[in-house]
Amino acid sequence: KPLTVTIDVTIADILKIDDMEVEMLIYIRQRWYDFRLSWNSTMRRLKMREYFQDKIWLPDVRIINMKDAKRFQGFGEVNTHIHPDGKVYFSQTVLVKTSCPMDLHTFPLDRQTCFLNFSSFAYGRSLLNYTTGGKHVVVGHTKLPQFDLVETREIEGESKSPGITISLTFQRRFGYYLMSVYIPSASIVLLSWLVFFMEPSHVGDRIALEITLTLTIVFLLDGINKSIIHVSYPKASDVFVIVSFGFILLALLETMLVFRLSIFFEKKQKRRCSCDVSRCYKAPPGNEPSEGDELEKLQAEPAIKCCCISWAAWIDKICIIIFPTMYLTFHIVYWKYYTNAANKLSL
Repeated sequence: KPLTVTIDVTIADILKIDDMEVEMLIYIRQRWYDFRLSWNSTMRRLKMREYFQDKIWLPDVRIINMKDAKRFQGFGEVNTHIHPDGKVYFSQTVLVKTSCPMDLHTFPLDRQTCFLNFSSFAYGRSLLNYTTGGKHVVVGHTKLPQFDLVETREIEGESKSPGITISLTFQRRFGYYLMSVYIPSASIVLLSWLVFFMEPSHVGDRIALEITLTLTIVFLLDGINKSIIHVSYPKASDVFVIVSFGFILLALLETMLVFRLSIFFEKKQKRRCSCDVSRCYKAPPGNEPSEGDELEKLQAEPAIKCCCISWAAWIDKICIIIFPTMYLTFHIVYWKYYTNAANKLSL
């Protein structure tokens, strides 16, 4: 019959969590029966000093995904108690650093799950069995700058090696990224629509505004990627900023299109209008145009010019409706898709 070892884990503090690893201070308490150590005594228990611990058998529990571990150097870091019935209680305080690879497809809306995989190094399941004894992981008061611990679970191993797995699910705090990524990006897009309210003939001012906003959002995207680990796939924040950049680029192209077409149609209209005006106001042979005819011609020329550029203003008015509608639709699809994707990845 395999020996049953009950493991009780308390996470005293989570010191740091980043894109590849998590560092925490944990208490590992183990209980088992070794009847070779039983005795008849009125004492409730016997506390064994640390330098006698190598005289008794201790479970060889290991954290499989551990990258580094240090026994905490402080008061009561290791305790061993032996009861008269042979029950052994062994506890230790460990500063452990474990691997925690993260999927950043839905960053910064992501939920990440890190694991503590406890297993035996030398014994199989036929000789040793680890169990939590129905106890849940106890997590001390911990507060991380970027994450909230939302769930802990205990999973008893089903492999050939005895062990248990503790999962820690973290929800990334969204407030920082809302203020530093999403609101600035959306504000830059809104500012890019100011060109639609400017005169089509002010092409220099319109292009200067769009180029300035384009450079601003490029620097914003660069700053985001410098703050986290580089990955080979686009993150949710990258998609948002790149699409916002695309809307600014479209506004710039609309400005250039309006400018180029306005020049083309203005030249064409001027040629047609000059012919019409000269034909309409050409005096009959032998007669000079009267002062009234000259005044009517001068009044008609601004109207012709107005007709030449009215279509450019019409395109700007259409863009005032189309661009916000498209951007609002993108927001609805974006938030719905990535919220659902983040929930699926956390299951």
